[in-house]
Amino acid sequence: MKLRSLFFILIFLSFSYGETRKDCYAVKYFFITVGKICILYNFEERLKVEAKAETTGIFKILKNIRYSGYSISDKKLSPKEFYFKRKEKGLIEIHRYKFSKEWVDYHKTIIIGADEKTESKKIKNKNYIDPFTASLYYYRQIRSGKPIKKSVFFGGKGYFVPYFKRKIENLKINNRSYECYYAEINPVKIKVGGILQPAGVWKLWIEKNENRLIKGVFKIKAGEVVIEIK
Repeated sequence: MKLRSLFFILIFLSFSYGETRKDCYAVKYFFITVGKICILYNFEERLKVEAKAETTGIFKILKNIRYSGYSISDKKLSPKEFYFKRKEKGLIEIHRYKFSKEWVDYHKTIIIGADEKTESKKIKNKNYIDPFTASLYYYRQIRSGKPIKKSVFFGGKGYFVPYFKRKIENLKINNRSYECYYAEINPVKIKVGGILQPAGVWKLWIEKNENRLIKGVFKIKAGEVVIEIK
C-alpha cells in the first residue's frame, strides 16, 4: 500500500507561532491499519513543517515504503522552500522547490538502481503554494469560510482545487467526541498516477476548537483510504 500524496492534505495550522507540536495518524486501507504519518510543526521566525510516513506491521515486511519531507514558509504562508523524498523497492524520488515572488526553481530526481535522472526548470510563479503550506492554507480558509485563491504546485504544475460543502458535524473516534468543520474537495485533476491517483471526492473533518485534522477519507484509484488521529 502506497502513502504518496496523502501529505497534500494532512498538514494543518494547529497552534500559535512560537510553539512546537507533533501529531500522528493511523492510515487504514479497507479497515486494516497499513501505516502511520507523523507531522512536526515549528513556528518561530518562520514556519517549518516536517512530515514522515511509513508502512507498519506486516505491510512493512511485505513492502517497506518511507516518505519524508519538509516545507518552509513565512508567517503569511508564502512558501520559500519544499523538499519531498519517496523511497520504495529500489526507487528514490526527490522533489526540491525554491519559491520567489516571480519564479519557482523546480528540481525532480528519480533514482532507480544505478540510473539517475534529474529534471530542472524555472517556472513562472502564478500565485503557487507548495503542498505542505497549501494544506495549512486550506485549513485556514475552511475554518474562516473564505474561498481558495491559490493553486497547489507539485511535479512542475499548478492545480487549483476549491473546497465545498462546509458545515459543522460531530465525530466520534476512539470513544472521544469532536465538534468539527466538515468539508469536501475534488482533487481528480491532480496528476499523481498509479494506485494513488485521486478518483473522487475527498472528505475532511477539522476540529472546530483546536483547528486540527481529525479524520480524512480519500477516494483513490486503488480504493478508499481513511486517516484518523491517534
